[in-house]
Amino acid sequence: MEAIWPGEGPLICIYTGPSGKRCTKHEIDGLEYCFWHVPEDLLEEAEAACGRTRCRKNFGTVAACHFVATEGTSPPRCKNHGANAGSVISKRASGQVVEGRVQDRMVAIMAEHGDRLLNPPPVGNPLVELLGLAAEMAAWKNVMRDVVVYLTSRERITYAHDRVGEQLRAEVLIYERSMERLATILERITKLGIEARLAAIEEAQVALVDRALTAALTASGLDLVAQAEARTVLRRELTKAAKIA
Repeated sequence: MEAIWPGEGPLICIYTGPSGKRCTKHEIDGLEYCFWHVPEDLLEEAEAACGRTRCRKNFGTVAACHFVATEGTSPPRCKNHGANAGSVISKRASGQVVEGRVQDRMVAIMAEHGDRLLNPPPVGNPLVELLGLAAEMAAWKNVMRDVVVYLTSRERITYAHDRVGEQLRAEVLIYERSMERLATILERITKLGIEARLAAIEEAQVALVDRALTAALTASGLDLVAQAEARTVLRRELTKAAKIA
């Protein structure tokens, strides 16, 4: 039994060749022609119906190519017209496919978590947030490195299917971008001197607390021994709070 592709209907294409031989492929549902023989004025509708595109080489002429184009090529090109495996066009197309899938996934995530995006919690210390972002990006980079290493292992490459090759290109692209973005974040942290700024802020806060404590103890009328004990207790409690945070 012949398989019916997405978008195809149960009827047979009405195209008849110069020799009088009828096409035996299924029509695009409602268009009367198969994907190969559908006229150019119906091509965009056919492509939308079946989720494929046709090569645009020599489009509009009798020499127009009718092969299915490689996904992601712009303008659409088939493997016989520049989009063969390993070509620049093919690699660029793989990147476009990945971009499209990423965009689709982002839309789905935003729709699912719209309430959190519309009512986000306030950002705390931006310097601390940037350091946290760098840590998350570094963790993501390491995850993608492990994925790429797995896919490029000798056993996986030796017996790789075409789909594995496509996945490898996508994962390598994501890994490269993660490295670039992490490098950008680290560069900003270095330029801003964030760690030095945070240390200065913390030192100023400690000095402020110490001055406030000194004023409070002096006003309380406690002797020097009692004041020293109070300071010890305060340091211990601040250390505990810092560990919990």
